[in-house]
Amino acid sequence: MTLYTQGETDSSAMLLLHGSVKISGSDPAGERTLLAIRVGGDLIGEMSALDVGPREATAITVTDIFFKRMTRAELRNFLARHPDAAIEVATMLSERLRYADRRRMEHGRPASVRVARVLVDLYESYGIRTGMRWDLSVPLTREELASIVGIKLSTAEKIIRTFQQEGLVTGRYRGIAVIDMARLRLRAEIM
Repeated sequence: MTLYTQGETDSSAMLLLHGSVKISGSDPAGERTLLAIRVGGDLIGEMSALDVGPREATAITVTDIFFKRMTRAELRNFLARHPDAAIEVATMLSERLRYADRRRMEHGRPASVRVARVLVDLYESYGIRTGMRWDLSVPLTREELASIVGIKLSTAEKIIRTFQQEGLVTGRYRGIAVIDMARLRLRAEIM
């Protein structure tokens, strides 16, 4: 189900209480890029609710969800009455900006390093750890992975095959699992 669409002028935000949502954007040529994954506890659509202008992305549910929708006025009034919540929202926005900055700064890095870094970020943020294995709580296609990294699908598939041969990941099209996070972090050059 589509919660909101890129270009809409609706200015509400949603507190996602349960479930998961994928946030994607399209360029003028219509090419889609997965921008983020949001899960229960995350605020989505806050940029349109706190700023004026059309939505910059589309939000599509991946699982059944429960959420609390807030108008621009409701969100602003809540934040004005609860300064601790306003600080948390500011912290969240800062973390999201840092994530976006990291993706931009990595464009000069080899594609395999960028894929490893995105996998580490996603699985450490949204993964479920069972022993040494990390599974993502949201299905992630290789096409979506390629779009986050900014590479062609064929390149992403080749890198995933290499990671599988190295014993870093395992899985199928929508079910990549990280089986050696420590070594994947090394591939990502994150020490």
